[in-house]
Amino acid sequence: MTVDYIIIGQGICGTWLGYYLLKENKSLIVFDNNHLQSASNAAGGLINPVTGRRVVTTWMAETLLPFVWKEYNALGETLNIQGIHQKNILVFPSATDLQQAFLERIKQQNSFIQSPSVARDTLHATFNFPFDVFEINPCYVIKMQPLLQSFRAYLTGKNILKEAVFNEDELIINKDCIEYKGIKAGKIIYADGMHASQSRYWKNLPFVQNKGQALMMHIEGLDTSYIYKFGHLTLIALEENRWWVGSSNELEFATTAPTDDFKTRTIASLKSILKKDFSIIDHWSALRPATVERRPFVGFHPQYKNIGILNGMGSKGCSLAPWFAKQLVQNMLYDEPLDPLADVSRFAKVLAR
Repeated sequence: MTVDYIIIGQGICGTWLGYYLLKENKSLIVFDNNHLQSASNAAGGLINPVTGRRVVTTWMAETLLPFVWKEYNALGETLNIQGIHQKNILVFPSATDLQQAFLERIKQQNSFIQSPSVARDTLHATFNFPFDVFEINPCYVIKMQPLLQSFRAYLTGKNILKEAVFNEDELIINKDCIEYKGIKAGKIIYADGMHASQSRYWKNLPFVQNKGQALMMHIEGLDTSYIYKFGHLTLIALEENRWWVGSSNELEFATTAPTDDFKTRTIASLKSILKKDFSIIDHWSALRPATVERRPFVGFHPQYKNIGILNGMGSKGCSLAPWFAKQLVQNMLYDEPLDPLADVSRFAKVLAR
């Protein structure tokens, strides 16, 4: 079998890369083992233009928000699902300095921050909160598992998905192509999250293992019109009465598995915040493919021109993956430049070691 591309991984990066290549009528094979607690599957799917204790606008937010709205809706039409939902965030600051940061941004006329569109009395009926409430608008939610599984079915229907673990030891690099288990391809692209950090080709990149945990919870009667944010704790509706509650941001950890400590702390926080009954459905944990610079890895190996990467999106994968997947496809097919802040060629020296 001969194809134009092999893609390793069908998380959010592999999904968008495959989608854009197929739109360009390119042939491909995707290798993925359908690990439901991968970073993409376990993610809450939130696209939030504001971040951090200083309440700053996220990198490229003004450009990315209209782009992702258009592109996720187009992907949703292809898959016959709703690809993206607008759900603004109601933020409940937990300290005076956080409240002051939001007030300062409103004074500066930050276009994403406003007074809440819900009455405080209405919110007090559901939540305990000591300070003001602010609304971040617009914010979007991607229902990750339905989206990824729908695209998986789409690939399966085209007979271009291999449900298997990729074994790099069996990869053969030729001058003009690569070969893997009887498949010849012009290029191979690593879109497999933290697994790429173990690759002989990409292991020198400054990946950062960032562990995230979240609880899937049943919360009876909580209004699903909004996302609710209390410090690091974010509540995102997956469906009626079923909520994603997370997540941690752990750079040091003894185990990659879910921990009782996270569960205990999250339950205690919810009991202090929420005036609703709740129960735990599931507990997820995954490693995000983050980077030291908090910028993605996009492009081709300086020594192996047919080995590429689309990776390192961290906690911003839902917004960054479609943008850089499209940019990578435009670069491969039409020689359009990659963003120098994301172009993996910035690590040419370390990759040459």
